[in-house]
Amino acid sequence: MQAPARLKFSYWSDPLCIWALIGQPKLDRVLGEFGDRVCVDYRIVPVFGSIPWRFARGSWAKEGVEGRVIATRRVAEQGGRSDISGECWRCAAPATSWAPAAAVKAVFALGDGLGDRAGPAYQRALRERFFVREQNIGLRKIQLEVVEEMKLPRAPVEARLDDGSALSLVCEDHAEKERIHIKGSPSFVFDEGRVMLYGNFDEGILYKTVEELARIIHDDSA
Repeated sequence: MQAPARLKFSYWSDPLCIWALIGQPKLDRVLGEFGDRVCVDYRIVPVFGSIPWRFARGSWAKEGVEGRVIATRRVAEQGGRSDISGECWRCAAPATSWAPAAAVKAVFALGDGLGDRAGPAYQRALRERFFVREQNIGLRKIQLEVVEEMKLPRAPVEARLDDGSALSLVCEDHAEKERIHIKGSPSFVFDEGRVMLYGNFDEGILYKTVEELARIIHDDSA
């Protein structure tokens, strides 16, 4: 018996994106509701290439670190996260989001389906480390601590970080992001880029989009 067709969509986010952290329950509820009717391809959209540059000459230069702390705390509170102070930007900011992004890709690359199962949880755990525990997730030490806490195999993750293959996967995501014009983090991409949802939109919009596209796929395959 042929398996029913599933709606496949990609979810793009940056490891240092506060909107992705507080918006995670939105994705979780949709996945819980639709179950096997949907399949998610988790991708990296590395927004924060050089954090020192952002503070020195980029979009964060005017408000500085204090402004980023306040903005992060405000967004977190809007999302019901009173445990996030925003001080992570003052005491634990990585130089670039590409470093934790490489660790995320290394976990997703674990074989025998382990990466697909563990990758989303690992990415979430890294974000919690940064925003809640205020630890620098750009550091290899912290990345591997999370790997071990999740009881994932350390050696293959470390090997991909050492030989650059994990970083090459981030570069591939970056190239695809440029090709299909992803605006930022978080973004949901459906139907090969014909439908995109970006930013802090209402959960109902995501639900209705998934519901309608899943219905179309089901009807077409019936």
